[in-house]
Amino acid sequence: MNFLSTFITVLIIVVLAVPGYALRRTGLLHEKASGALAVLLLYVSQPFLMMSSLFNKPFDASMLANFGWIILFAVVLQLLVYLFACLVFVKDGDLAAKRAATASSYLGNVGFMGIPVMQMLFPDNTDLVLYTVIYNIAFNAMAWTLGVFAVTGDRRSVKPYKIFLNPPTIAVIVALPFFFCNVNIPEQVMTPISYLGEMTLPLSMVILGIRLADMRLPALFGNWRVYAASAIKLIFFPLFSLGVLLLVRSLFPLDRFVVIALFIIAAMPTASSALNFAEMYEGDKETAAASTLMSTLLCILTIPVLMLLLEVI
Repeated sequence: MNFLSTFITVLIIVVLAVPGYALRRTGLLHEKASGALAVLLLYVSQPFLMMSSLFNKPFDASMLANFGWIILFAVVLQLLVYLFACLVFVKDGDLAAKRAATASSYLGNVGFMGIPVMQMLFPDNTDLVLYTVIYNIAFNAMAWTLGVFAVTGDRRSVKPYKIFLNPPTIAVIVALPFFFCNVNIPEQVMTPISYLGEMTLPLSMVILGIRLADMRLPALFGNWRVYAASAIKLIFFPLFSLGVLLLVRSLFPLDRFVVIALFIIAAMPTASSALNFAEMYEGDKETAAASTLMSTLLCILTIPVLMLLLEVI
């Protein structure tokens, strides 16, 4: 894949954070604006993005095997990278910061950024978008179990029912029967769903800009854990995933586009889930926020470079 075109695509996405940053720095947005926008993002735009990504897409029973591979690797690869991150931060004496950095190392921005990036990079390949939606099912399950545990270190904080009772997963559960039955959704219904879903990427970037404006520079650039978490998320995770996937592909008939989808998803920056969990469970919000921001800024370079490896898949 062409480096320049990918670089421009990712740069355009990150530039969407500028309005949020500018409005917050000038005081036109209140300090609680990011929280209000995050509610809109989680409960409205992302669920509609999930539904619009499934509605009116052709389904064939042959896809089920690939969906199974996606879910399997989504769980296994996240678990392995989590264990690797635990080893990297094992000697860190700051327990809360260590937990936030560990979570930031493997929780990827699969929903807010992953689906739009896949749509922009591969506008003619709907399968890759479908694979990303299916990955989100496993990601949300892992986030509300392993992700919560990574931030808290307390198994009692893990609530299994939240695996299903979260807006994106509920949206997918609602949309899947229509997808599997190839039900055609009328254009009059699809139009508002698509409009609301398309808000996801701009909203997530505006929120990121607001958080960047509130971030103290020493916290962003002076914390070694932030660099370590970003390196694991942006470099180790995708390269390790690609190595595992190519090995499996040499042994089993693994579809090329399944490998591409999992590789690109692994290259996404840290998800805001790490920060959300830190806020919910009184973890290290500063490290989680800084890791999210740093990895998103660095992905402008890392994603285009990694996409050059698509030639070997």
